[in-house]
Amino acid sequence: MSTPKSPGEERLEQLAHRALRELPPRRAPAGLESRVLAEIERRAALPERAAGIAQWPAAARALLIAGCTLCVPLVWLLASWLGVRLMHALSTSGVAPFVDGVTGTSRMLLGLAQLAVRLAHRIPKDWLLGGLVVSGVVYAALIALSYLLLHLTSPRSKVHSV
Repeated sequence: MSTPKSPGEERLEQLAHRALRELPPRRAPAGLESRVLAEIERRAALPERAAGIAQWPAAARALLIAGCTLCVPLVWLLASWLGVRLMHALSTSGVAPFVDGVTGTSRMLLGLAQLAVRLAHRIPKDWLLGGLVVSGVVYAALIALSYLLLHLTSPRSKVHSV
């Protein structure tokens, strides 16, 4: 609920409204209308698949979100598996006591850098390559499924032959 205005505030408001109403209307730049109409035509001519994901049908968006959500447990399992393998590698390589004894910010940063270097040397190159390939395949599959879903759910224009 608004508070009642004093007579001075009402008079000031009336003067401001009158002054604003008496101002001439602002004019747009000369070429603005033609640029806006050209952009509208350009966007209307784009194929439907070029529109952003916000323009996708609701079913396609929902399935894409569901597919991405289903990937979370898969990534979690993979990270858990790798974590167990890395912890085993740490405990057998003698790096774990070094990490436990780190004190101070500079020593900790140096220790983390040395740890990263040691771990990088311990991770088999096949694992790195396999991880990159699996990530790429999962990403490509999600993109392909969303593209397919978009085209299956969007209405197609019918072209009549003459």
